[in-house]
Formats: sequence, C-alpha cells, structure tokens
Amino acid sequence: MMPDRRDGELGAVPMRTDRFFAVNSAWYFATREGASIGPFESKFDAQRGLTDFVDFIQLAEPRVLSSFYSTLSPE
Repeated sequence: MMPDRRDGELGAVPMRTDRFFAVNSAWYFATREGASIGPFESKFDAQRGLTDFVDFIQLAEPRVLSSFYSTLSPE
C-alpha cells in the first residue's frame, strides 16, 4: 500500500511516524518542534490535547509563539 501524499507535498512521500506514545502508562504527543507534551491518562486524551495544541498554535499571537518556541531551544 502506498502512503498518502498530503495536499501541497511534492516529491517522495516522507516516512511518517505515530505522533502518540506511552511511557509508564502515561500518554504523550510529539510536536513538529520536537517537544513531548503530556502526560495524559489515555491516548484519546492525548489526541484531544493535540487538537487543543494545534488550535493554540494557529490562534496565538506572534509574541506568544516566539516565547513558546524559545522554551524549546537548548541554551
């Protein structure tokens, strides 16, 4: 089965990984920026958390996003 190409993607389809993972029965999701967000009690809760995170990223003002991204960068 061929992986699906996302809208606007050109070239080879990149390898995709599951964004959700569990550690010691706690669920997390990984962001494109490399952050692990959690813990959540279930995968379902982590999926809802990801939806909330995407909403935040889309609606946040540039100064808030800048502050968020700076917390992800190693010093």
